[in-house]
Amino acid sequence: MVGDLKKKRFLTYDEQIIFLEEKKDLIISDKEYARKALLKIGYFPLINGYKEVFKKAGSDRFQWGTNFEDICELYKLDSDLRNVFLKSILVVERNIKSSLSYHFCKEYGDLQSDYLNVNNYDYTGKKKNVINKMMKIMSGQLRCDSDYVYIRHYMTIYRNVPLWVLMNVLTIGQLSKVYACQKGRIQIKVCQDFGPLRVNEMGKMLAVMTKFRNVCAHNDRLFDFRTKDALLDEDIHRRLQIPKEKGRFQYGKNDLYAQVIILKLLLSDEDFRTFFRDLKMCFKKYPLHKAVFGKMGFPENWERIGRIKKYKKSEML
Repeated sequence: MVGDLKKKRFLTYDEQIIFLEEKKDLIISDKEYARKALLKIGYFPLINGYKEVFKKAGSDRFQWGTNFEDICELYKLDSDLRNVFLKSILVVERNIKSSLSYHFCKEYGDLQSDYLNVNNYDYTGKKKNVINKMMKIMSGQLRCDSDYVYIRHYMTIYRNVPLWVLMNVLTIGQLSKVYACQKGRIQIKVCQDFGPLRVNEMGKMLAVMTKFRNVCAHNDRLFDFRTKDALLDEDIHRRLQIPKEKGRFQYGKNDLYAQVIILKLLLSDEDFRTFFRDLKMCFKKYPLHKAVFGKMGFPENWERIGRIKKYKKSEML
């Protein structure tokens, strides 16, 4: 059934406020505050973006007693969460780029002819198309008129851009593909830089983290975001005592808590402590009810992740 977009006529800020009060049962005690919020944020990203937590079951109206400020508080929490997560995701991204470029260059060399040679990748099966596309993307960055001053410098002076320089301009999605197309011995060495990780575990982490990184960077709703990719079952899921349902862990697979687990495993202990402190401060600033934590995929004992070790001693042997 196709809806009629013409019925959703333009409403002024004052009309939007009246609509929310009379048609949606939203309490708006401070009209000027609401008007300014709608001006700065917009009706769709604010109301449509964060209304689900506060709606009556089976209705398009808000639960009794819901205030406009409640929705704004959830919006602000989500904004702060994006900043907290993005800052740490960028650290992991930088670390993986450094590790991957180091091990590739040590094995094959750092010249353009080395990283643009498909024979230096796992050029088999379905990966052939992915590698060919990555070759085009990387080649396209090698321009004397590049937007990046360091690319222009190397192209102008040396006519060659080492991989450890080019890595800076690749997105995390492109990084994920470059990792996936490496030969096994390179992938193993990269994983070893972060702990006793299996090659496919790192691949899943990169896939999930890419989606969360993009949500943060594009200012989309983060707190209840779910990825199509999911983390493999890790020992850390068991040590976190995450409950199972039908044999599957209920939290920490493709939800926001999964991203917390990724940061636990891939950040240094010091960097994770900084992230964890910032996350707790964020929650303290915006007191949440259980419905929000549930939508984030956070178990009741979520803070346990700050106390346990990344790996059991047996995994480190």
